Amino acid sequence: MNFLFQQIFNMSYFQSIILTILLVISIVIIQRIKNQRQITLAAQIPGPKGHFVVGSLTIFTQGTEKFLENMKRLCKMYEHSLFKFWLFNKLIVCLSNADDIEVVMNSSNCFQKDFPYLLMEDVFSGTGVLTTNNVHDHKKNRKIISQWLKYSNLKSMITSFYNESKILAHILSEKCEGKPIELEIGRFFDLASMDSIGRTALGEEFNSQNKENHVFRNSYERLAKMFAYRISNPWFLFSTFFSLSSKKHEQRNSQHLMHKFVNDLIQKKQVELNEKAKTTIIGTYDTDCVSQKPKSLIEILLANEQQLSPKEIPEELITVISAGHESTAKSNSLIIFMLAHHQDVQQNVYQEINSIFSAGDFNRSPTHDDLQKMEYLERVIKETMRLYQTVPLIARKVKNEMMIGKYVIPTDANILIYIQCLHLNPKYYKDPEQFNPDNFLPDVCRRRHPFAYIPFSGGLRNCVGMKYAMLQMKTTISTLVRSYRFSPSEKCPTPKDLRLSFTLSVEFINGCNVKIEPRT
Repeated sequence: MNFLFQQIFNMSYFQSIILTILLVISIVIIQRIKNQRQITLAAQIPGPKGHFVVGSLTIFTQGTEKFLENMKRLCKMYEHSLFKFWLFNKLIVCLSNADDIEVVMNSSNCFQKDFPYLLMEDVFSGTGVLTTNNVHDHKKNRKIISQWLKYSNLKSMITSFYNESKILAHILSEKCEGKPIELEIGRFFDLASMDSIGRTALGEEFNSQNKENHVFRNSYERLAKMFAYRISNPWFLFSTFFSLSSKKHEQRNSQHLMHKFVNDLIQKKQVELNEKAKTTIIGTYDTDCVSQKPKSLIEILLANEQQLSPKEIPEELITVISAGHESTAKSNSLIIFMLAHHQDVQQNVYQEINSIFSAGDFNRSPTHDDLQKMEYLERVIKETMRLYQTVPLIARKVKNEMMIGKYVIPTDANILIYIQCLHLNPKYYKDPEQFNPDNFLPDVCRRRHPFAYIPFSGGLRNCVGMKYAMLQMKTTISTLVRSYRFSPSEKCPTPKDLRLSFTLSVEFINGCNVKIEPRT
């Protein structure tokens, strides 16, 4: 096999493409012949027709915006029951029913991940808790990261969230100049969330809100676009094909810049920690001051470096920074967008916040107790995340044959959970496409299936940063609503005009536009 690939690289570009395509098709055919059991069981599962070599490529090749629409259309076509399609030689089984999803998420048989997480590993050149298939490493590293997200440390992060929110509020004030103005807010939240995760995870001030040209942010953005490019051109899912692409150098350069930034920062923090340790020994270190300052993730990882390989520390940092900032940035943008389009809901949020901050300094930083009192805002956040899931897809790989509903799912099948369709399933939500924060009243939640709402995944591999995200979003939204009133933009007069695509998370095709007006 290695000899064949060497011969391919010695040929012209066109010859290499042709031979590689023929080689991949041959491999696919051989694998399908060897795996007749999978084909037989898959034939019993309903789904759109697709040739066994190219599969249902049209689901993917029409662009990332159309991909989400195609998945939504298929979920409705099969009435939110289980269905399957083929992507080359991969069998993909799609779920949007809570009973089926519960089986998968609570099963150790579905712990592993394959497509598209292997592509994420290739694009970002690393493995973390999000993508690893090693159970031991996942448990170990997740336990270490959880030290960063413990209650006492999270409480002390609120000041950092507030400081970045105030910077964002000031920037918006400069844009408004005291008058209503229409703005694309997605970019502002993107930079603010990156700065928040920089402070809390790395102990670094990125200052990207005031100076956008930050090496980590720019490298991440290029790699996210590369992921979208490769998933929209499924032949580039194969590293062999992609190695022949002109974009391979762009991917490699972005990987190098991202990893260099993180590795340099690790070395810098290690020196700082060694110096602090020395001052602590001679008794000049102010431990009372330290106890009030939140520990950064990088400090915690370095404190546990005996349990982690030198490769794991930067990979976990990249995983947490990428996933953490992306989800909160998009969610904050969408929450403000929905408040702009639902004035009654925005007024209720403002009244709740006003009652909490009515005594003393109205513009002070919120406390943890303040954030816990924002019950209506929390319902608004959850309802926004129901309608607009920032990471709309979750995938798992079936290790051994298993029953899901009335179907036998074969070994090595890929389970694709389309969260957006689950959250729009009329079985669990009345008028599911309508924005209604009352969907998250306590009594309503208790009556609903526990796996009917999974914005942070669920089961054995649920998101470790759920509480972090909720505190960050509550802090940011409550800070901005105190200062500004939001209304629809002429560029996006209704929620239906918001166009979304999918890379690592949802992306705004034409921006997330709202009108902003300072409160008097």
